[in-house]
Amino acid sequence: MFKINGYNAENGEWNDSLTGNYLWSSANTREASPDVMTPYSWSAMRNGFSQMMMLPGYLPVGNICGRIYNNGSVGATAFKILGQKNSFDASSKELYGIDPNDIGEWQISYIPTTFSDKFRVYRNVIQIMSNAKRALKGIDTYIDANPSWCDKQHRDLLKMEKGDLIRWSEEVLMPHMIRTFWVMVSPAITLSNAVSKLRTDLNQIVSQDDTVALLSNVSSGDEILASLGIVAGLDRLRRGLISRDEYEKVYGHRGPHEAELFFPRPAEEPKWIDEQLDNLELSTIDVDTLMQEQRQRYEFALKRLRDIVPTKFDSLQQRLHEAARLTRLREAGRSEGIRAFWVSRTFVQRAGELLGLEEDAFFLEHDEILDQLSGQNGSASQIPARKSAYQKFLSLPLYPTIIMGNFDPVEWAADPNRRTDVFDATGENTKQFTDQIEGLAGSAGQAEGRVRILHSAEEGDQLQPGEILVAITTNVGWTPIFPRAAAVITDVGAPLSHAAIVARELGIPAVVGCFNATSELKTGDLVRVDGGQGIVEIIERTA
Repeated sequence: MFKINGYNAENGEWNDSLTGNYLWSSANTREASPDVMTPYSWSAMRNGFSQMMMLPGYLPVGNICGRIYNNGSVGATAFKILGQKNSFDASSKELYGIDPNDIGEWQISYIPTTFSDKFRVYRNVIQIMSNAKRALKGIDTYIDANPSWCDKQHRDLLKMEKGDLIRWSEEVLMPHMIRTFWVMVSPAITLSNAVSKLRTDLNQIVSQDDTVALLSNVSSGDEILASLGIVAGLDRLRRGLISRDEYEKVYGHRGPHEAELFFPRPAEEPKWIDEQLDNLELSTIDVDTLMQEQRQRYEFALKRLRDIVPTKFDSLQQRLHEAARLTRLREAGRSEGIRAFWVSRTFVQRAGELLGLEEDAFFLEHDEILDQLSGQNGSASQIPARKSAYQKFLSLPLYPTIIMGNFDPVEWAADPNRRTDVFDATGENTKQFTDQIEGLAGSAGQAEGRVRILHSAEEGDQLQPGEILVAITTNVGWTPIFPRAAAVITDVGAPLSHAAIVARELGIPAVVGCFNATSELKTGDLVRVDGGQGIVEIIERTA
């Protein structure tokens, strides 16, 4: 049983911030799931993350008014028990953009634990690492087999009746989705630790620009990074090198709303593909050219590394190759996980059809759908309230990156002086924020240009070639926009976030995890971006 459960059955709202004075961070999770979640999608995520409970009874994530957040208090408490420095894991900077050296300033509230809780944390961590190691060993097999498995399930689901769906969910879907969860997270766990240590070692030898360049060039030969595949595939489709059917078969499951199962996949609603093809025509440089230029920068940085430390070069190069391999696995595993999510979507659609609920089925959780299929109808009465809550949350701006304590999004949105970086209801946060825009080095290089603030991937046609793309966060659905950008700046992100990885592969300077870029900048501002140093300089503000 989870000890954090902020669901209010009367109004259909879920708000885990009301369950305690915890620190919540949307870094990383907002990239993976940028949309307001329907109850079914939240239940699917909750089932996955229940596999990673370090602290007994406490999920590592929560639902704050329809949006998923990391529970920093859970992580900090668990890492304190494990004896980690500053009560947080150093790899969190790679994954979440949270510097362990700053943890003391956040004044994180720790969760009270018993002696038996401490024993269980050690046991749980060993189990998590064991599961991750096992999943990593089998990831190639999963990646190879998953497309045909998904195709078969889509066909079979169309013929299933209520009883078939119940049995199929228990015997086929849930075991596969648990495996899918581990396939998606296991490379990230290993990668964050490997890259964090490698980045530290490289920074002691070469410049930060060279470090960032050396950690790029992840695509290998014909194996394009999965995050890049969508734009590379569109570019090849545009040039007639592949057919529309070939593109949809390989990339039709990827898009800006892929984690929210309520939304159609691009292959289901191909208008999105047409729009991206039109937008690619605006790019002055094609993807292949950008990747070739980035390859040259990588080779120059590699030569400088060889010249500086010839005796250590071979071992460092081996570590670079391993980091690149893990990055490809992480992105390939994520892509196939999203393909499996589509099967879950088809399950909900089929259940909704059989129950006469149609799309309202997405406003039930997974177990509630099974109850409905078995003839228990109680949960259906909550659908109207949940739909109302969903629409209310959709009308609100994106919540702050960091939330401390109890959070009311309606009250926050009504405040003309609201902050989008941090909301602190506890009054205990001592971390100082300035109007300077500084973040993490996402992708090396410098660029100067006019700012274009975009709030969604659907606004991508507004970005003009040579402008600086500024966004709260990006995901794979934003990738077709990147070739037109002179540089990328995000509020939310880390060196292993989508914006950083894709920008590095395309050789576009990027500063990520700034917290305040979208609030401090306006469209039209002239800025200079230093991706290697993680700094954004405002040269001229618009009137």
